Amino acid sequence: MADKREPNGLAPVTREELARDLRALGLQRGDLVYVHSSLRRVGWMPQGPWTLGEALRDVLGAEGTLAVPTHTLSFPGRGVPPYDPGQTSTILGLFPETVRQRPEALRSGHGSHSSAAIGPLAAYLTAGHDPCHALGYDSPLHRLYRAGGKVLLLGVTQTANTSLHLAESISGVLYTRLPYDASWGPEVACLEDGRVRRYRQVEFPGCSGGFDRIEPELRRRGWMREGTVGHASARLIEDRGLIDTAVACLRQDPGYFLCHREDCPCCPARWKALREAGYPAL
Repeated sequence: MADKREPNGLAPVTREELARDLRALGLQRGDLVYVHSSLRRVGWMPQGPWTLGEALRDVLGAEGTLAVPTHTLSFPGRGVPPYDPGQTSTILGLFPETVRQRPEALRSGHGSHSSAAIGPLAAYLTAGHDPCHALGYDSPLHRLYRAGGKVLLLGVTQTANTSLHLAESISGVLYTRLPYDASWGPEVACLEDGRVRRYRQVEFPGCSGGFDRIEPELRRRGWMREGTVGHASARLIEDRGLIDTAVACLRQDPGYFLCHREDCPCCPARWKALREAGYPAL
């Protein structure tokens, strides 16, 4: 019988194969893991995208917790509806959207940068997300860090790793007070009890175009394991090591993660702010 393959020529992947690959990468029973993914790169799943979720749950067990970013960027300046945790789809792709729609999933309440989770630590991660702090203190990512969780990158690079925005917040780099895009405005809108509430943001996650710069440091310090899950390159990272390494790099060089694209809606203003604050070498 001919091997059935998806249009790009890759063989389909099964729940069992994905679980095997995840274990080989180092994911363990009882882990708390925050997943960034590209299902297209992981491979075609004949039973649907929750196949990956089932494989993750098989490895994590009942005592493990799966979490994903479910960002919506619900800034009124973008011309989008207010954020409704139960209804608003994430802009980050099929797998996080699949997770957040699961009946057992819990989702945090931040109007631009929410997270969803399944497992015994789901409530700990998602409850009480400060509506004015997207990815900083006491956000789901901060709680991931405090709990000693892991970050899993499947078919994506460090540019998808939103935990590095937490490092920017912890390090105290001054540019986090500047919006990603000034045209969006400083407030996010949330639908609460049938009414729209707006929350002015204290900090703003910015461009992630320079995040790949951290990868050699993670390898050198032994915080990252690399392999393949399905057909995708995969990285499993100890979150405490990730954040502590990134904070040290930012305190040595506040422009460490900023990109140099002239057309970036975020970084030129942030470079300017650093120079005006007395960093003439930047």
